[in-house]
Amino acid sequence: MGKLVALILLGAGLALVWERFLTLGERLNAHREVESVEPQNCRLIEGIENGSEDIDILPSGLAFISNGLKYSGMPDLAPDEPGRIFLMDLNEQNPRVQELNISGGFDKASFNPHGMSTFIDKDQSVYLYVVNHPHMDSTVEIFKFEEQQRSLVYLKTIKHKLLKSVNDIVVLGPEQFYATRDRYFTNFLALFEFVMDLRWTHVLFYSPREVKVVASGFSSANGITISLDKKYIYVADILYKNIHVMKIQDNWDLTQLKAIQLDTLVDNLTADPDTGDILAGCHPNAIKLLMYNTEDPPGSEVLRIRNALSEKPVISTMYANNGSVLQGSSVASAYGGKLLIGTVFHKALYCEL
Repeated sequence: MGKLVALILLGAGLALVWERFLTLGERLNAHREVESVEPQNCRLIEGIENGSEDIDILPSGLAFISNGLKYSGMPDLAPDEPGRIFLMDLNEQNPRVQELNISGGFDKASFNPHGMSTFIDKDQSVYLYVVNHPHMDSTVEIFKFEEQQRSLVYLKTIKHKLLKSVNDIVVLGPEQFYATRDRYFTNFLALFEFVMDLRWTHVLFYSPREVKVVASGFSSANGITISLDKKYIYVADILYKNIHVMKIQDNWDLTQLKAIQLDTLVDNLTADPDTGDILAGCHPNAIKLLMYNTEDPPGSEVLRIRNALSEKPVISTMYANNGSVLQGSSVASAYGGKLLIGTVFHKALYCEL
């Protein structure tokens, strides 16, 4: 009898695994082809060749661009080059990027930047917080931006047992931020988690006094940003192809109000500084990203979500390309009628709207 029960349980388990495996194609948009939507005044940014995974633009128009992400399962076109941070002044007539020197004893050789967020202090000092994966670990690095010298000064590394598989952050105050965890397992079980859709990832609140999970139940919590009025947080669940709208409580917990369902895998999010609209860098077909083929590369897609708090948000496509120009878009950020589009591992695009 015991053997029969064991066989039944084994069969049921295998059937569940097979069913989840078959649904992967649908979850990853395996058969979707994107239709081209390309503004006329766009050009590739010279000097960025192996990724621009996240972009954060200051109110002054200075844009920070992360470069050189090495992430398990993603293509890597420059495996021997460490990560870098570039700066681009969008006030210039013909903006170009320059690499920011990092001083202060920071280990640049193991720099592997992922998500970023800026914070401006009361004295107008600018701080850049960067998710880093040195040796495939997860830390948050804090730099002070020296505008005159066009450089970053390393200040501090934040580590914590709950800061695992961190994808993106949004800074709320000095050493205070929300962070997303995109995988529960960081070993071989990550594949099992992916196939079985365990939904064990979450959003974390960090401060020097308190570290806690404030929202959970995501399949893969990815990009995160804050509304212009600082009352709401937007979180992308990349595998569920949606954006969660969450209200910030007095104790920093997050209460979900709604989820905006899309037809594309949502990566990083930013808020348009002029309108408050959500800008989303997306992957129209994630199979092409995971199984990279230069003959059939992954496409890029950028969406604008207006009126995110309303019953019927308005969703429009700002940019879409089949990979012939830009591959694997991960972020879009706007300033003064200009748009920057970054990618996980490829190039970056500058557009005048």
